[in-house]
Amino acid sequence: MRRHDGTAGRAGPRVRDGNGLSLVEVLVALAILALALLAWVSVTGALARAERASEVRRELAAWMRNELRLQRSARALVCLAEPPSPSWSCRVERSCVDGTPPCEVEAVHVVMVPPDGPGLAGTTAVWWPLQRAAVSGAGP
Repeated sequence: MRRHDGTAGRAGPRVRDGNGLSLVEVLVALAILALALLAWVSVTGALARAERASEVRRELAAWMRNELRLQRSARALVCLAEPPSPSWSCRVERSCVDGTPPCEVEAVHVVMVPPDGPGLAGTTAVWWPLQRAAVSGAGP
């Protein structure tokens, strides 16, 4: 069989002389680069979402600390601390631990929920005789 250059030989793929890359090699390299870029974008998006969730949890924890501190000094049935955003909700539940009136040991359970994620619950206890003594400046 004669080649187009007039020499005899087998018809088939041309042997590279080492000067450059073939089209297949370039396409494979581009496919690998595209997959790596897609993976990088996916990881970056996941990290951004995780950072936002972490930021919301930090805000919730700070709000919860403040709310529990305020609830220990008042007998309120509503949240007293200013929420980070008006769309966040807060609920306060109180129960008498010792079960005898007047209630001297009270459990305060606070639940806070942001609009776009899981909420946070916290509980504190108040021993009212100690609280009254602390407010008046006398010991228990």
